[in-house]
Amino acid sequence: MLLKLKIQNLVLVEKAEIHFGPQLNIITGETGSGKSAILSAIRLIGGARAEIEMVRKDCETAIIEAEIVTPKDTLWVRRELYRSGKSRCFIDDAQVSLASLKDLMENSLELVDQNSAHILSLEEEQRSILDTFVSLSEKINLFKKLFEEEKLCRERLKEFSSQDTIQANEWAQKDLDLIEKINWQKDEDLQLNQEHTLLTHAQELKEKAGNSSLALQEIPPALKKLSSILDAAARLDPTLEKIITPIKSAGIELEEAARSLESYADRIEADPARLTAVEMRIGSIENLKRRFGSSWDLVQKKKEELQKEIEKFSSKDQEILFLQKKIQELSANNLTLAEEISQLRKKGASLLEIEVTQELKNLNLPHAQFQIAIQTKSLSSSGLDQIQFLFSANPGLAPLPIDACASGGELSRLLLAIKISLAEKENRSCLIFDEIDSNVGGQTASVLGEELKKLAKDTQVICVTHFVQVAKCAQTHFGVYKQEQQGRAITIIEALSSQKREKEYTRMLGLTKG
Repeated sequence: MLLKLKIQNLVLVEKAEIHFGPQLNIITGETGSGKSAILSAIRLIGGARAEIEMVRKDCETAIIEAEIVTPKDTLWVRRELYRSGKSRCFIDDAQVSLASLKDLMENSLELVDQNSAHILSLEEEQRSILDTFVSLSEKINLFKKLFEEEKLCRERLKEFSSQDTIQANEWAQKDLDLIEKINWQKDEDLQLNQEHTLLTHAQELKEKAGNSSLALQEIPPALKKLSSILDAAARLDPTLEKIITPIKSAGIELEEAARSLESYADRIEADPARLTAVEMRIGSIENLKRRFGSSWDLVQKKKEELQKEIEKFSSKDQEILFLQKKIQELSANNLTLAEEISQLRKKGASLLEIEVTQELKNLNLPHAQFQIAIQTKSLSSSGLDQIQFLFSANPGLAPLPIDACASGGELSRLLLAIKISLAEKENRSCLIFDEIDSNVGGQTASVLGEELKKLAKDTQVICVTHFVQVAKCAQTHFGVYKQEQQGRAITIIEALSSQKREKEYTRMLGLTKG
């Protein structure tokens, strides 16, 4: 139920606060007065997309707020529209997405307008109406879930059997064989690069080590001779001993260094065969890097992925058997459930035909016929049934599909008759009608008003009308007027007292300018 609606800077409405009654709320006003702003505000609260043009001229922001009672709790909903194009949604001051708002409001608010009459001709909408009347939502949701599960199983089975999958497995096996064949060890590439450098410069290193060894071998004899001279001097001055010691040590270390360089030069040899082998190994590892990842860790990760993929495919025979059995079970269960749904639809269709036809008579269409044709089709996510509403408003004419036979006024009454029939089933807390009485006469308008009043006993109804006969049925009546203030047109929305209602009725009848 929509208790309160606050509008600020939306279209022509500068500021308004509307307190709706629990039953039939009527909104009236001259064409162009701003009634559409109220409906736009309700649409926005219901999750409709915002347009920049909705923001009042010379304003940067429009704000719509609403207090809504749902079966679970009371919510405070707010929409903020910015001229920049940005829009924000809030529920109890917590920001939410537009989709979340729309989902939450789906069972609370429903706006019925001329577009709703057009939607009524769509098979999907007709099936939804029938399913709602028969209270099939739980069974339909279960069927859709199981039907989707069967579809996924069939796709999976097809995937296992497809040539692309077989080829992909062959490629995966080839890639894994390559990784295992090369068998790249951790840090091996670093060691190979170092060895490659040594092999490439072997001759240069041999020469430099040999020459350095020869040069060092010339130094120790000179140091020995120097040590002998200083030993003789040390006998005269013992303090020289500490100078002689490092000279002798240096001679020993240089002899060792010379021998090491000579040994190094003897060991190192150019090895073209080994160089070729190292270069080939480096090339193999670089190939792995290019194909599977730039590091040893990445190649190992790819190896594990390939192993899992191949293992998964290797168990395909068992998987295929499982899927075939699962599909067989789901197919049988889905067909049984679809047939059960179909039977319930057919029984419910007969009852809905009777109720809607009776409501049409109440709406001054005494000769109207409403039928629901159900034909069997191939199984789909909606079941086995192709559903079509057939309607005729005049005597002697066979019922035809809705989009082929009904005038605007007749279609509006058919839509209202269906909404009345669904009132208890839909469990919506608020229905909003935008000129549901368009294209009907005065006598029919009186009947429409009474039917709206009857509907409003169980569901809050908000209705925009141009008919006095409908307006007089309201428990709460709002007048919408356009005024000029400081050179700008603004919309005034006012809850009418009994006296002001009479004045509004007079204006609506064209007896005075209101």
